[in-house]
Amino acid sequence: MGCYSQQGNSIKRADISIIIHLWISSNPSLLQIYKISDPFSLFLLLMYKLIALALIVSSVFAVQKDTKTILAEIDADNFGNTILSTVQMYLQSKGNAEEILVLLNQVLAGLVDDQNKHDNVIRVDRAACTRIVTDLENSIAYHTAQVAANAQMREDNEKALAEAETDVRQTIQDIESNERTYAQEEANRNKAHETWVRKNGEHDDAIAAVDEATKLVQHLSLGATFAELKPKFEAVQKRLIENESHGALFQPIVTALTELATKVDQKAIQRILQLLSQLRQQLVEARSVLEDTENRQAQRWVEFSTHLSNEHNRLVDRKNQLEQAIQTFKTNIDTATHFYEVHQLELEQAQETLDAEHEWCDLQENTYSVQSSERTRQQEIVERILEHLTEKLTATSQYLGGRF
Repeated sequence: MGCYSQQGNSIKRADISIIIHLWISSNPSLLQIYKISDPFSLFLLLMYKLIALALIVSSVFAVQKDTKTILAEIDADNFGNTILSTVQMYLQSKGNAEEILVLLNQVLAGLVDDQNKHDNVIRVDRAACTRIVTDLENSIAYHTAQVAANAQMREDNEKALAEAETDVRQTIQDIESNERTYAQEEANRNKAHETWVRKNGEHDDAIAAVDEATKLVQHLSLGATFAELKPKFEAVQKRLIENESHGALFQPIVTALTELATKVDQKAIQRILQLLSQLRQQLVEARSVLEDTENRQAQRWVEFSTHLSNEHNRLVDRKNQLEQAIQTFKTNIDTATHFYEVHQLELEQAQETLDAEHEWCDLQENTYSVQSSERTRQQEIVERILEHLTEKLTATSQYLGGRF
């Protein structure tokens, strides 16, 4: 009957109907048993019963086939094979399923407990991963910002250093130019002053000579003879002639005095005195002009030298400030470079740690997923075996008895 199927059945329904009809005809007592007078009605009743019986038989064999198939699928699994071998051993040794049911329930409870523990572990791992990843991401953000800040600081200070070095070179050139100007102007002032001293002395000598000549001429006007004053006249003439700066100016006086040596008269004396007075006035005015010029130039030099000194002090101060700034910029560059490298290293390490943490967290998740799926599968296997042992023990025992 296990081979009975719609495809394999070689007996047609019509043939069955003929057989049943002939069987009823050959057994008229059936009409009395079922209290049916019409053979055809009896035929229909028997047909219904036959169909119901066929369905029951098919269901029984279907259950047996389904149980065998399910157990075979379980047996093909390593874990299922182990459980079924254990069940088989218990059934063979104990003869009943009570102890194995208890054991399987313990196995099922152990799987559930393992899953609960693993759930707790993964919750802790996820919390740790979240915390550590957040900390590492914050650390990466911090070190990234510090790398950028120190790079910018180094760039800014390198730019400022280049500008300061250019400025200090220019300032040094300005100081040197200032010192050259001061030295040149001071030399010019000293030379001009020396010239004034010399010319002022010449004017003093010339005025003194004019005054000496005036006195001699006045002595002549008062009755002294030229012979008495001749040595002094010759000395005065010599002074006038040897005065290089005023030689041309004194020439008329020298000529007039020479004439007095041959002829002395009051008109000539008065004319000479007038010339000497005019000459003295010219010399005094010229000396005054030179002195005014000297005073103005001296005052301008005082003002200009003060300006140059102030400018020199300002340039020296600026040079010192720039040199100090240059040292500061260099220190800042060294500091920025150091911390750039420190934070860059920390950034790389944090990134490596983050990558490793992501890998570890992914591994935990994958392990959890794989193990959870495996436990779920094992629970399903144990539950199905429990179901078969409690509801289909006979079919299960038959299957196990035929394993080996």
